[in-house]
Amino acid sequence: MEKRSFRYDSLESIDPNKSQLINFEKIILNEKLELVAEKLVESTFVEQHFMRKDAIDRFLDFTYFKVQTGAHHIIHMAYPTKRMHNKELEAKIKLLINELLYPEIVLRVLKYFTRNIHESDTNLYIANLVDSEEIIQSVYETFNLFKKDIFVYNPEQKSLNVKMIQQFSPQSDYKLSLPLDACAKLKYVLEFFYIKHNIKHLYTMDDIRMFAAAS
Repeated sequence: MEKRSFRYDSLESIDPNKSQLINFEKIILNEKLELVAEKLVESTFVEQHFMRKDAIDRFLDFTYFKVQTGAHHIIHMAYPTKRMHNKELEAKIKLLINELLYPEIVLRVLKYFTRNIHESDTNLYIANLVDSEEIIQSVYETFNLFKKDIFVYNPEQKSLNVKMIQQFSPQSDYKLSLPLDACAKLKYVLEFFYIKHNIKHLYTMDDIRMFAAAS
């Protein structure tokens, strides 16, 4: 019997037991998206180690790369982002993020935003692909959770919720997971969402204010 060769551009490659190499571009463009989403979600059930990136994490890494190498897209000078050159690929990725991978993708998006310590302004590369009010609402609720933690005195306890979302080791330096920093990252994303979408029913700019004016 002829042995079937393994291909990195097939749905079979979305399997943590076989390979870390996945040709996301060819798979997304050529396979039925519902099947792609199903394989990505199935793969996460196998990859249980919280320190290891699963297939949906790697899908977001691929998405970031495609946007990062794309063209500048400015809807507001304070919130610069980019768009992919391949608009068909971009449209299919948006469908995966906002519909087909929900709700599994929510935690991965939050992890992506909060882990991006050194270039957090590029969080808008992923945020610009998010249209789902459910995902936006989750970002807002997480912002409020972190905002409460700012006033916790004990540094290890203060950083606990941020570490859980980042999926950092409990032994990692708490300074990488300060809620004030995490709030600032999410506030920037939430401001971008507010400018781009009609979401006043979810929150206002006052709702994400991080200071109170002196009376």
